[in-house]
Amino acid sequence: MQYYHHRKKKEVKKLINRMLDKKGYERLEKNAKIEYIPGGSDREFYRIKEGEYSTIAMFTSVQREVKEFRRIQKFLSERGVGVPEIYISDSSSYLVLMEDLGSESLYNLVKDTPDWDFIEYIYKRIIEFLIFMQIEINKDIKKCKTVYNRIFNYDDFRFETTCFRFFFLQKFCKFSEDELKELDNEFDNLASMLAREPLFFMHRDFQSTNIFLKNGFIRTVDFQDAHRGLLTYDIASLLRDAYVKLPRQLRNKLFSYYYSLLRIKTNLYKDIVRFRKIYVLTAIQRNMQALGAFIRLSEFSEKKWFKKAIPAGVEFLKEGLDEVGEFNLLRGILDSPKVKKCVKSICS
Repeated sequence: MQYYHHRKKKEVKKLINRMLDKKGYERLEKNAKIEYIPGGSDREFYRIKEGEYSTIAMFTSVQREVKEFRRIQKFLSERGVGVPEIYISDSSSYLVLMEDLGSESLYNLVKDTPDWDFIEYIYKRIIEFLIFMQIEINKDIKKCKTVYNRIFNYDDFRFETTCFRFFFLQKFCKFSEDELKELDNEFDNLASMLAREPLFFMHRDFQSTNIFLKNGFIRTVDFQDAHRGLLTYDIASLLRDAYVKLPRQLRNKLFSYYYSLLRIKTNLYKDIVRFRKIYVLTAIQRNMQALGAFIRLSEFSEKKWFKKAIPAGVEFLKEGLDEVGEFNLLRGILDSPKVKKCVKSICS
């Protein structure tokens, strides 16, 4: 597996100027500052500063991602969803220049704000934003073929749990193949349950580092992997987010708020007990996905900072398993000395 290195600043500037020349725009100022923005995807992000003005440059790994990003951004923006404005893009350059949403992410807001009443208020506004995106935007989903044709299905769920097994359990916690061979049955059952749920617009990475507040408005980024999928994936990503460990009481309160809005917008999920179970099952799935990604990014892509989120991710995963009272093999593995030792090594 290859290690990941982001581009040097001179190369970034050269590539941006090449695209600007091609499109007939002025080049960057000679004293323009280039700042790498760490992230969890294969895409690279840079902040370009020219005096008081700044933009974000996104480099994709394949050409089609530029067109897909542009189509999804246009679809969401035209329907009132707060996404960054695109200034210039070029598929052959693997490059998009877009609006800079600043540094006031939900992650930074929670980290820097001691007022939990204010945090609750912001989360409720974000939940309203999410419901609008999931329900109202979904009514027009056929008009965005890029998203409409992507269905998050059984195979996608199993891919996530396979990555969790490989990266987190085998590579990080040093479990052997034999020790984990029975686990696939539990992963199969979980994927089957989740794949049966109705399909809606799904952001797929709706968590604190991808949500911003700019000029009082909620904005979201990293939407280019949007699918049609189950409702609970995004709300689970938001409320059981290993980057910001919200108190359980607040998370339950916010879940109830989400459900109350959902019931106004749709006739589905009239049984809150069943919906709660689907939500917790989805949170288990999402937390496994995140733990696998944290190890992949920290160990194989030289993004060591992702390791810090692992203890909270494991705690959320255990919490979900305790609530549903199923998946005993997985629960036993998480309680094993190997996992405890690995988590302790991060905390110490």
